Amino acid sequence: MSFPRKRESSTKLIMPSYIYKAKKDAVNSITGQISAQNEEDALEIINQLGLIPVSIEESNAEGVLFSNIREVKIKDKELYLFSKQLANLLKSGVTLLKALEVLSEQTKSVYFARVLGDVSIGVKSGRSFSACLADYPAIFIPLFVAMVRAGEEMGKLRQMLNSVADFLKAQEEFASKVRSACVYPAFMMIIGISTVIFILTFVMPKMSVIFTEAGQVLPWPTRVVMGTSHFFQAYGFGTIIVGAIGLLMFNRWRATSRGTILIGQILLNLPYVRAFVLRVDLARFTKTMSLLLESGLTIIRSIEIAIPTMHNPQLKMDLLVCVQGLTAGENLGQCLSRSNLIPPMMVQVITVGEESGSLQESLKDIAESYEADISETTKLITTVLEPIMILAVGGVVGFIVFAMLLPIFSMDIMAH
Repeated sequence: MSFPRKRESSTKLIMPSYIYKAKKDAVNSITGQISAQNEEDALEIINQLGLIPVSIEESNAEGVLFSNIREVKIKDKELYLFSKQLANLLKSGVTLLKALEVLSEQTKSVYFARVLGDVSIGVKSGRSFSACLADYPAIFIPLFVAMVRAGEEMGKLRQMLNSVADFLKAQEEFASKVRSACVYPAFMMIIGISTVIFILTFVMPKMSVIFTEAGQVLPWPTRVVMGTSHFFQAYGFGTIIVGAIGLLMFNRWRATSRGTILIGQILLNLPYVRAFVLRVDLARFTKTMSLLLESGLTIIRSIEIAIPTMHNPQLKMDLLVCVQGLTAGENLGQCLSRSNLIPPMMVQVITVGEESGSLQESLKDIAESYEADISETTKLITTVLEPIMILAVGGVVGFIVFAMLLPIFSMDIMAH
C-alpha cells in the first residue's frame, strides 16, 4: 500500500484537509474527509476511528467532500425531521456521533445520508458540529448553522435544534398553504389550455374541410379560429420547443444578479404586487431575526444572516446600509427609518421594542402579523382567481364553438 508524497503545509494558516478512502471491514469501504496538521496525523486519526486506510490525499477544497452534493437542495420538511429527530435523540441521552449515524441510516435521501456520514466523520476528527454543517451551504442554510453554533457555545444544542425545527416547520406549513391555494387555479389553466389545443388541433381541421367545400365567405371569427388552427398544425411542435427554450433561458437569466435586480425593481413598481412582495420578505426577515436574537446572537450578526433569506435586492441593500449604521453606533429603529421600503409602523414597533428591551418579542409579533396578512391575501387572490379562470377558459372555448357554428347557421339561413 502506497500513499502520495506528503505536501508541505507548514506555511498554511488553515489546517489542511485530507480526503481518504478506508475499509470499515472486509467488505465495506468508506470515503471521508478530515483536517490534520499533516499526512501522518491524518493517518493516525483514521486509525483511531477504527478504519483501515487505503488512500489519502490533501484536498484543495476546504471541507467539501462530495462536490455534487453541494448542488443538492434538501427540502425544509426533511431538514425539519432531521432537526427534530436529532434533538429527540440527544434528549434521550444518545451522543451526537451516534445520533448522526442513526439518522444517516434512516434518511431516504442518498445524498443527505452521505452528507450526514461526512459530518459524523468530521465531528469524530475533532471539528465542531456547526463547522461540519457549514461545509454544505446548499443544504444547511446560514440560519441553521448559526443556531447550531449558538447552541454549542451556550451548551443548549438540543434546545436550539428544537427552535430551528419549529422555524422550518412553520416555513414549510406556510409554503404548503400557498401551494394548496394555487392548485385549483393551476389545474383549471392546464385543463383549459389542453381543451383549446385539442379543439384547434383535432376538431377544427375536420370542420375546416366542410367550410372550404361550401365555398362561402366565412365570418371573421371563423377565419381567426381557422388561422389559429392552421398555425398549430404547422408550427405547434416548434412553438412548444421555442417556448421551452425561452422559459429555460429566462429562468437562467432570472438567477443572475442583473436579472434578480431588474425583476425586483419591476415587482416594486407594480401597484398591488409591491405591498405583497414586501410583506413576504419582511415577514421572513423579522421571523429569522427573532429566532437569531433568541439564540443569543447580536443584532448586527442576526441581520447579516437574515439578509440572504429575502428576495428583493433593494430591500437587501437597505439592510446592508442599516448594518453599517449599527456598526457606527445607531439603533435599529433609526437605521430602518431611512428605508422607504420598510413601513413606518414596523419601524415604530421595533423602536419601542428596542427601548423596552423586548426587541425579540416585537420582531416575532411583526412576523406573525405579516404572515397572517399574507395568508389572508393569498386566500383572497385564489378565491377571486378561480372564477376568473373559469370565465376565461369558458370564454375562449365559447368563442371557438361560436366561430364553428356561425358558418353552419349562415348556410342554413341561405338554404331557406
